[in-house]
Amino acid sequence: MTIREFVVLPLLAVLILASARAADKPKLTLDEFFNYVGFTDVKLAPDGQSVVIATDRADWDQNIFRDDLWVYRDDGHGAGSLTQLTNSGHDSNPQWSPDGRWIAFLSERGGAKGGRSCEEASTNGRVAQLYVISRSGGEAIPVTQGDEKVHAFAWSTDSTTLYFATRAPWTQTQKETYEKEWKDVCQYRAGERGDQVFSVSVQQAIARQAAAGSEPPDPANCKGRVRSRRSTSCSPSAICPRASLIAGKRRMAPASREC
Repeated sequence: MTIREFVVLPLLAVLILASARAADKPKLTLDEFFNYVGFTDVKLAPDGQSVVIATDRADWDQNIFRDDLWVYRDDGHGAGSLTQLTNSGHDSNPQWSPDGRWIAFLSERGGAKGGRSCEEASTNGRVAQLYVISRSGGEAIPVTQGDEKVHAFAWSTDSTTLYFATRAPWTQTQKETYEKEWKDVCQYRAGERGDQVFSVSVQQAIARQAAAGSEPPDPANCKGRVRSRRSTSCSPSAICPRASLIAGKRRMAPASREC
């Protein structure tokens, strides 16, 4: 037997065996193909015993693609459980708190919409806001509200504060003035107002949720205002501006006072 035969014959045997096994498997149907579930995010808990999973799948009854959060818990003995954490169909970007008690995420479940002032594009007209939920499940707690999309967020190291970035908010008067002048026309680069970073206490968000008729803070609401030194925008006293986007470069701007 030559060296070529010695190499080729086993390779042919492997290919024939693989083809035979593939023929035994059921073929993927069209329904199975369109009903796939994609994993858009996977985050390990600080204790290493749980994983939060963001999924994306088609919901034919509601004619949407659902974005939901799931939690997989390992019991430490080779077994585990998978539990659906949220079911609004609009939840994504989960992040564990450093102490592992909470999961913060972005959601378009609320009624906030971008309006007509050349706001950021959205597939369903809604804008993403920040929520928190206990690692054991339950009701999600809104942390922010408003017509501006939350672009990014992060936990403080002690798990007591959430920092989030959003465009410099317009007041209702500014929006009405713009829409009156420009109607349905988008002024060139009008939407490029730059981002500011705000902070909000998680415990205050929980307290607001517990209080009847309470609402999460809206950076565009100027009651009890706190202004940054480099911005004319304002926010409730529960939220302090931490940074602003100036001339296309991110520069830190200290708040006028702490929250």
